[in-house]
Amino acid sequence: MAKIEEELVFAKLAKEAIEGKLTEEAIKVLREATRIAIEQVVFSGEGPLRDARNNIGFLLPPVTGAPEGQQEQDDIDGAKSAIDFWIQELEASTAE
Repeated sequence: MAKIEEELVFAKLAKEAIEGKLTEEAIKVLREATRIAIEQVVFSGEGPLRDARNNIGFLLPPVTGAPEGQQEQDDIDGAKSAIDFWIQELEASTAE
């Protein structure tokens, strides 16, 4: 299980990956971030951070599952929003 600080590092790496060209390496980063977020859902209670992690679990797989260069822009935009929300909630959790 990742600590919040480690999860935040992966969330920020995912943000960098989704904002660049979606190469095979970027997809690997996004898949790892998705795995971490989903893993953390099991250990989190109710609230915005759990919602953010759930969003990652639903919105990143359409991007990571499509062949390189064939991702839909709507899927990419949804994933970007989910990652931003995830980072926001992780940062709020570390500030407490």
